[in-house]
Amino acid sequence: MSTKLVQMYADCNNIEIARRLFDKLSEPNVFGWTAIILFYSRNGTFNECIFTYKEIKFKDVSGVSPNSLTFSSVLSACSHSGLVNEGLKIFDRMSTDFGFKPQTGHFTCLVDLLARAGQLDDAVDFIRKMHHGPDKHSWGSILAASLEQQSIRIGVQASEHLVNLELENAGHYVTLSNLYAKAGRPDDAVRVRRLMESRGLVKQFGYSSVSSGS
Repeated sequence: MSTKLVQMYADCNNIEIARRLFDKLSEPNVFGWTAIILFYSRNGTFNECIFTYKEIKFKDVSGVSPNSLTFSSVLSACSHSGLVNEGLKIFDRMSTDFGFKPQTGHFTCLVDLLARAGQLDDAVDFIRKMHHGPDKHSWGSILAASLEQQSIRIGVQASEHLVNLELENAGHYVTLSNLYAKAGRPDDAVRVRRLMESRGLVKQFGYSSVSSGS
């Protein structure tokens, strides 16, 4: 039985056959495990995703260890399930148990985990400690969560960073100007509008679209 068949059926969203084939593997490798975990994560069956991840550790199958995609998938599942403590433990064990150095995507998943759980200050503190430096996806997650949770203070911080990270994205200027206005900073709101105009960026004010990046 081939791991590639497991991956193929999982990619085709046929988890029943993929799982049946997977269970018949005598020595499933990391790619087989990850194909199942990734399917569960992408399709919103987060409990199954986390349970399957734990199977790798407890079964000790042929010395299999999770890879980058395995960790990204399970961290994303923790984020969408609100399992903060579980996600933090998995992130820590990446290096302590598996000797795996977290990459930018893993840091972004953890920022999203904290932000979605309402721990916005913790998310901001964490993003500043990122070894690879904060990216647009991390700040996007914080901005989306702050708007959802009506935290203007954190929203302003995130929006300011997004403007600096993507100077040509008109939507970021619109969002920042709107947040400045809500924060009682009309002068800053006008300044951002003028800065946007000076850079030749055009977008109607009063409307903004925010993506979490997760």
